[in-house]
Amino acid sequence: MNQDSVKNIITNAIIANRNNKYNYEKVLVSNFSKAIRENIKLFESTNIRDLNNKNGFKLENNLIDKILKKYENKEPLIKSKAEIFLMNNQLLNSKLYTKLGIVLVMFDGNTYTMLEMILLGLLTHNTMIFAYNGYMSETNGLLINIVQTILEKENLKKEMFQHSVTLRSNEFFYNFKSINKTVIIGNNEFINKYLKECTTETIVSGYQNYDIYIDSLKNIEFIKKNLMQNLYVNIYINNNLKIKAENAIFVEDIDEAITCINYNSSKYCSSIFTEDNESASKFIDNINSRYVMVNISPTIEQSLDINQENLLKEKTIMIPNIYKFDGTNVKFENNN
Repeated sequence: MNQDSVKNIITNAIIANRNNKYNYEKVLVSNFSKAIRENIKLFESTNIRDLNNKNGFKLENNLIDKILKKYENKEPLIKSKAEIFLMNNQLLNSKLYTKLGIVLVMFDGNTYTMLEMILLGLLTHNTMIFAYNGYMSETNGLLINIVQTILEKENLKKEMFQHSVTLRSNEFFYNFKSINKTVIIGNNEFINKYLKECTTETIVSGYQNYDIYIDSLKNIEFIKKNLMQNLYVNIYINNNLKIKAENAIFVEDIDEAITCINYNSSKYCSSIFTEDNESASKFIDNINSRYVMVNISPTIEQSLDINQENLLKEKTIMIPNIYKFDGTNVKFENNN
């Protein structure tokens, strides 16, 4: 990809951001979700192509459906009417949420990530550019095609969602003035690499990157069966257990495990398997992850920790108590 192609992506995003105006967010989410379910067999065959190319992981239909239901049940915050307060100085106070504009999503290629961010984009009216290194490119390309088809059917600019399968951050950051916010989603190494380079307002997430500390063999069969094949799990094992595990990190005790996880992890979700209550308490108190599990698979939590508020501008509005917020005259009475 050359500089001109990045410029074209951003130019198309600017046009879509300026022209795409709608007030039926839930309809778009519903139509997109319906299209995903109707094309689930196509998703499976596309996913197989990524697997055959050793360029992806197997998608779970039940997780896709869970994600879709999550957003189908969400009310768009951008449409919500914030409560009006009458302040002591007789000014009316309320909050208003508006879209950010163009959001650059730099991520590791996880299809679940793209799915959730598209749904958030529809709810928040933001135009999104997805940049990644081509991982899961067949499946992710299908996702983009489906959402663009939905937009075109509504006479909206399909470039509201675009993807670049070459992650050359400097090309996007060169055009930083056109990007309102950057979202970086991946493991700790991925986040830190691009966070250092980023020149825009940024939020980060370690979505679906997990850390496990094994302090007891009691649940070892469960761990082997359910977790060892997960591509996004870092495993730490107490040296005293004397077990062999490829790609695991061996530590002397829980203190070293906590130190390593806090330093190396994406801080999304961490789990400890132990029979010692003191170790469990120490783990809970000192781990910096957003989700902390004890003797439970960390993959039980598979929800993106980015919400609508993260992708909207929050404005506090104050006006004299002689106007409605639509500009017409009124006298507001505080019913409290």
